[in-house]
Amino acid sequence: MEEPPQKLNTDPEMEAIFDEASNIRHDIQLILLDVKHLEEQNSRILNELPNCSTAKQDSNAIAASIKSRAKAVLSRLRNMDMHSNELEKKHGLHSVIYRIARTQFAGLNSSFHDVMMEYNKAEMSYRETCKLHIQRQMEIVGREVTGEQVEEMLSNDQWNIFSENVVTEGKTVQSALYQIESRHAELLELESRISSIHEVFLDIAMLVEEQNSMINYIQTNVQKTDADIKGMLERLGKAKKYNRNNPFKKIFFRKR
Repeated sequence: MEEPPQKLNTDPEMEAIFDEASNIRHDIQLILLDVKHLEEQNSRILNELPNCSTAKQDSNAIAASIKSRAKAVLSRLRNMDMHSNELEKKHGLHSVIYRIARTQFAGLNSSFHDVMMEYNKAEMSYRETCKLHIQRQMEIVGREVTGEQVEEMLSNDQWNIFSENVVTEGKTVQSALYQIESRHAELLELESRISSIHEVFLDIAMLVEEQNSMINYIQTNVQKTDADIKGMLERLGKAKKYNRNNPFKKIFFRKR
């Protein structure tokens, strides 16, 4: 997270920019807290008895909160972007207020990206751990499967092929089958969560592309070399790293 900006003066227009930036930053921090809580709940599900409905409900509630907050932050960032464009038209590309507004937007956009990448990391880590649990339990029932086979099962909904011809006698085998079914249900539930927020990540990808276009516009049109301009371009340039194989275009897509 970047440091909170220091207010330079009491100009109402400038104050409004800093106030909105502070509010957005607060919302991003709340998403980060939700992500940490989600990691804890996912770990609890994996370490407790299968079908722990309370923990699952908590994870789903936290994921829903992340989605809701992310959509709100996206909306506010888009409004901030549009306001920056209005300031450019009103005050000019080289004006202090425009540069501050654009720099605030770039910093917040990057922080938002980082937080959502953490969310993606948390869900994908949980997903991979569930798959490993299934593989280990399949070994107990005498069926070795690879991660790719589990992935294919999830993609094609061919779960039965892994339980065919399995001898179900014995408590150990029955327990293993029960855990396999439970982890399978957890993965399906996770897939539903992922699908519900996928549109948000597509919107983030679009915002990244739009910001990179703006960076190119500024770099093309700004000819002045004073220290303030250089500082703004350097700050904005950091955000351009997200254009390298824009990760939000690929988020949550499974490897084939």
